[in-house]
Amino acid sequence: MKFPNNREMLLTWWILLFTLLLTVFLGYRLKLNVENVAQREFERHCDEIKLRIETRLATHKQILLGGAALFDASQEVSREEWRIYVHRLSFDQHFNGIQALGFSLWIPPEKLKAHEAQLHKNGFPDYRVKPEGQRDTYTSIIYIEPFTTRNQRAFGYDMYSEPIRNIAMRQAVDNNDAYLSGKVTLLQETNTDIQAGTLMYVPVYQKNKPIETIEQRRSAIFGWVYTPFRMTDLLNNIISNSADINGSNFNLRVYDGTEIRPENLLYQGDGNDANTKSLFNSIIQVPFYGRIWTLHMEKYERIGTIFIDYNKVWIVLSSGTIISFLLFFLLRSYSTVKLQAAEMAFELTMQLRESEKKLTIINADLLQFTNVAAHHLQEPTRRIVSFVQRLKDALKNLPNCHDEDVIIALQFIEQSAIRQRALVSDIQLYLAATQPRAAIESVPVIDILTKVLEHFAPLIQETHAHIEWGELPMVTIDRPRLYDIFNILLDNALHYRQLNHILNIRIYGEPKGKYVRYYVADNGIGIPAEYRKRVFLVFERLQVNDDQESTGIGLAIVQRILESFDSSVFLKETTGGGTTVVFDLPAGI
Repeated sequence: MKFPNNREMLLTWWILLFTLLLTVFLGYRLKLNVENVAQREFERHCDEIKLRIETRLATHKQILLGGAALFDASQEVSREEWRIYVHRLSFDQHFNGIQALGFSLWIPPEKLKAHEAQLHKNGFPDYRVKPEGQRDTYTSIIYIEPFTTRNQRAFGYDMYSEPIRNIAMRQAVDNNDAYLSGKVTLLQETNTDIQAGTLMYVPVYQKNKPIETIEQRRSAIFGWVYTPFRMTDLLNNIISNSADINGSNFNLRVYDGTEIRPENLLYQGDGNDANTKSLFNSIIQVPFYGRIWTLHMEKYERIGTIFIDYNKVWIVLSSGTIISFLLFFLLRSYSTVKLQAAEMAFELTMQLRESEKKLTIINADLLQFTNVAAHHLQEPTRRIVSFVQRLKDALKNLPNCHDEDVIIALQFIEQSAIRQRALVSDIQLYLAATQPRAAIESVPVIDILTKVLEHFAPLIQETHAHIEWGELPMVTIDRPRLYDIFNILLDNALHYRQLNHILNIRIYGEPKGKYVRYYVADNGIGIPAEYRKRVFLVFERLQVNDDQESTGIGLAIVQRILESFDSSVFLKETTGGGTTVVFDLPAGI
């Protein structure tokens, strides 16, 4: 047994290296794709969180607007009416995170004493606006529900005196809209579970006062409907209501403002720790009612667990490696077999070349014999036709010679000679159909078709046939054989016509990749489907008449020419009746 040479051995190793590298490349691309899918899923979660926060805050704004509308619609809102309104909202059941819903009254300095005295009469003898001290203006939380022990800590508090709350309250008044405060510690907080807080304010203006300008709104202020948020309760509720995010190794941090600093932290989820590894991060800054919150969202996995499923990647890597080595050993075996096959092929090739040189000589001798035989066979027919015509002319000049049998016999002899001449010519064309009779070139079909139509001009005029053509793309062939194709197809169409109908023939072509597909369609007598393959056989004719010049070889010649170009020809029925010949030729350049 012979083994592959060093060059072939090196090639198999290169192929092994290439397939292994290709496997690694495909595995890497699949890994990136898996990670991209996980990344997009994470981004979808981030968008969902942002949307949920926006939706929740928008809902709270509507609650506050409803409270402001209550003041706008009533002559005076009592504490009991406020309690009933808040109780009906049931926000503690549906909107966890809202600590309370309250109303803070605007108090001019000159009315402070009277205000405190009125609250004493209403059943709050220890009521004071706090913090105490002289200021240019005062506010006081007079309504806050639910009026629990925790919320009572805020009762009477002047939020306007605290700078962070003051900014949000003034912005709400100046813009007549809901505004959030910065990070604060709510008065409701106790010594345990202290959470960062923020407050949302909506202004309430005095009735029947203009509020078109900032100055008008400031002078018409009556108070604020507001709600305090415990941020951990609020955002935990938002995230826990998301089935896709809750419990999916997703962490959220929310910062007040644009800087990620510990003192700005509003919310810290149950996030990653020393035993986790961060996978994806997203930091977006979102404006929320006058404040900008920075949302830091993170996807993580715990050490020792796998969040992203790389099973497909490992399948590709392992399968590709196995296939690579199988291919390597297959090529090694193939190289060995190939050497043996090459030796056998060399011996067979030498024998085949010798055979081809017999065959070439035989084909040449056969073609030469055909041409010589055709010449010798056609010469007698020409003489027969010539002598028949002489006899017919001589009979016309003889007096009293009108023997119809003689005339019919002479016509029969003449037709037989003409048919024999056509038969010899067609046999010659059939045998030579695979060999070019001139240079193979790009041929304008219109040039050949024009010559064919000139040849059939008398018959076209006699039959009143109508011939038209569409696009005629160039083809690559020798001109004589292209002439033979159209000459045979038009001859068939002109002879196999319906006698009582005007013959219509349409010729056109269309590009088909490396080939051009041509159509020769007529409305003649047509060919039944069961005979459309038989007509390409030698000497096959559907109608055999003594006065018919057809030899039954024409379509066989066309098929033989096209087969030499690895092409084919077939027949189909023309729409409305008739026959369409369809064939392909190499496209011209």
